[in-house]
Amino acid sequence: MFDQPGLVPPAGPAIRKPARWSLSNWPVRWKVVAIAVIPLLLAAVFGGVRVYSSTVEARDLAVAADRADLVPAVNDYMVALQNSLVTSASGGDTAATDTDYQSRSTELQERIDTVNPVSDVRLAATNLLALGQQLLADVQTGRSTLREQVTTFSPLLLTAETAITGSVRVADETVRVHAEGLARAVGARGQMAMQRMLVEAGASLPEPELRSSMVALAGTEPSTVRGMAELLGGSSDDAAALRSQMVKRLEILSDPAVPLAGNPELLQSIQTTDDIAQRLVDDTTTDIITTVRDQAADARNDAIRDAAVVLAAIVLVLLIVILVARSLTRPLRLLRDGALSIAHQDLVREIERVKAGDEREPDPLPIHTTEEIGQVAHAVDELHAQALLLAGDEARLRVTVNDMFETMSRRNKSLVDQQLSLIDSLERDEEDPDRLAHLFRLDHLATRMRRNGANLLVLAGAQVARGQSQAVPLASLIGAATSEVEEYQRVEVLTVPECSVTGAVAGDAVHLLAELIDNALRYSPPTAQVRVGAAHTGNGGVLVDVEDAGLGMTEGDLRISNMRLTAGGEVSPDSARHMGLFVVGRLARQHGMSVQLLDGDGGVGTKAQLYVPPELLEGVTAAPEPEPQPEPEPVHQQPEASSLFHDPVPEQAAATITPLPRRTPGSSGITGEPVEQVEQPSWWPEETAAPSDVPADTSGYFTSRRRAQWEAQENQEPEPDDPVTAPQEVPQTRSSDVDLIYQNMMSEWLVDPADLQQLATPQDWKSVWDNGWAAAADVDNVPVESHTDHGLPVRQPGARLVPGGTSSGTPEQTQERDPDAIRASLGSHFGGVHAGRTQASGNTNEGPEHE
Repeated sequence: MFDQPGLVPPAGPAIRKPARWSLSNWPVRWKVVAIAVIPLLLAAVFGGVRVYSSTVEARDLAVAADRADLVPAVNDYMVALQNSLVTSASGGDTAATDTDYQSRSTELQERIDTVNPVSDVRLAATNLLALGQQLLADVQTGRSTLREQVTTFSPLLLTAETAITGSVRVADETVRVHAEGLARAVGARGQMAMQRMLVEAGASLPEPELRSSMVALAGTEPSTVRGMAELLGGSSDDAAALRSQMVKRLEILSDPAVPLAGNPELLQSIQTTDDIAQRLVDDTTTDIITTVRDQAADARNDAIRDAAVVLAAIVLVLLIVILVARSLTRPLRLLRDGALSIAHQDLVREIERVKAGDEREPDPLPIHTTEEIGQVAHAVDELHAQALLLAGDEARLRVTVNDMFETMSRRNKSLVDQQLSLIDSLERDEEDPDRLAHLFRLDHLATRMRRNGANLLVLAGAQVARGQSQAVPLASLIGAATSEVEEYQRVEVLTVPECSVTGAVAGDAVHLLAELIDNALRYSPPTAQVRVGAAHTGNGGVLVDVEDAGLGMTEGDLRISNMRLTAGGEVSPDSARHMGLFVVGRLARQHGMSVQLLDGDGGVGTKAQLYVPPELLEGVTAAPEPEPQPEPEPVHQQPEASSLFHDPVPEQAAATITPLPRRTPGSSGITGEPVEQVEQPSWWPEETAAPSDVPADTSGYFTSRRRAQWEAQENQEPEPDDPVTAPQEVPQTRSSDVDLIYQNMMSEWLVDPADLQQLATPQDWKSVWDNGWAAAADVDNVPVESHTDHGLPVRQPGARLVPGGTSSGTPEQTQERDPDAIRASLGSHFGGVHAGRTQASGNTNEGPEHE
């Protein structure tokens, strides 16, 4: 009821497939991973945070340890600067102190560039170098007074303390306290240096000014001593000594009666405090660097330990997940591989075994569990057994259908062969040229039917037997393929190399080329020609091109067609609709050839290329270069080419006729005799060329006419006394449709080389046609015997015609055509056709299975 107009078959419910990212489409192993991924991610996150913090702490401590190396450099620089200032102020030898200062200054600059401190520490250390150098220069040149030197040196102490505390910036409180105590100790040593410089050089200052400067320096001393005492410990001897010495100096400064300049007791107190501060600086510097490096190493070890613990936990979880997933996926993989193997390999092999009579049970899948996966495997085994049973029935049915198909095809082929035999007999008995032309077309139509029958045999998978055993020239193959198409007049054969195809491949090669040529004719305009040519390839093979002038094919159609050709004739639902591609691909694959479709030259039409490998060729030789021909002797008048057709020829030369491009049952247009190629004289195509609009080679027809004339001339005795008459014109008839059968009668693949060999007499290197040219030259040189009254030569009509170029008779006989002569000519022509077919069929096997 769905075939009634207006009714549309009801559509089934739409099937909703889950999206690719849907959870139901996830593989089993990923589903198992998803179950454990949440706790695994949490462990990885927390462990990563721990490892990251440990790594950052270790890195910061490592950087702090490197920057702590700036502390001893700053301390050494300040000591060298203080010694240079004191020596310069006291008027001592400054050479040693200046050298030490320059060395310490260079060391501090290199340390700044190496440890890459933070910006404020770098700025403080740079200012410390610049201000110290300027202060030392002012002292050495005397540009500043002693009080100005003391006033300028105090900011340097603060800058040095900033550089020291900034170089050790760590979170550890102990290290921070040690850094602050170290800075106070460096400041204390600077204060002691300034006090020593005032005491030793204070004689140049008034006593009140000297005392006020000393009191100003001592004002900041309590905080410095308190910071050092905290670092040393409140109950330590050095801390008590620092406090007692500070009190002692304050007492001296507060007593106006005690002179300050050069006071030995004051200098001793200053030296005692400076010694304690120096020991504190040395010990604290070493402790800070060691502590920071130890903390950096501990942080690095903690980071490594935390990373190892986290990684071990993750690996352990992954191993558990993998084991669980493997226990699920391994049976599933075996189930999948087994099912695919059954579908693609085992089932085909077992079908062949069942067809051979072995009906044993198939092997079960290697899964023996009782859980859900094992139950699915048992279900697949049941499906395997049922599929094997159904596939065996289908295979038997297909074989039966193919056998029926092959039987029907062979019977149809037998009927077509009988039809061809009947058409051949009708052609032999037919005298009407028009009806003969229709019989020729009917012959070609029956030949196409036979080729279609052969296509059906190929489609059924049957091997078409061939009776050809000897190699066949490639030109003969192309000619035979051309003769099997209906519109053979539109086929233009171009250059074909001289080589032969092995006999086992020749029949299928003709079939293949006929399919390609027929396809090109079908898909090109009715007035366009299809060009067929061949050329050698670099590896010794041959490439045959069949090019049409049709609309061509799109890129997608070309790709699909080439894929079908490459498939080599695999049976598919499209095989019946594209039988040509199927037959061409299967025949090419059977013999190791290849076919490819390309765009035509210039983007017009389609080109089919058939590659014949060198293993299928014989006698592959390069085309020889034409030898230079000597120029003929100059003559006054050249004879017409038509006179050469009427020269008397021995009877035995016309007795042998090469078979025409016609089919007989079992031959496919290819004879069992290899036909050699005969090289024609270079002037032959120019003299006998047909009109350019529709080329037609009717040499076979005129050959039969010449043979009838030769037989008639042999039955008559020549009359030497009769005068030479004018040449008799032979009318040429042309039908509306010029048959390719007539065009190919004079082609090289139909010429018997023995006939041309018999026409020639031993003349060394000269051509057999030189006799005609010599006769024409002799006639042209005949002297004139009579003249008119005015002295002009009198010529006789026909006196200078080439001997043998005209037939005897009166001019009136040329105006009428004898029906008996025409009948005799046609009968002689078809007698030659029959003789050629008889010779061709004698080397092939008769029967409906041979083409």
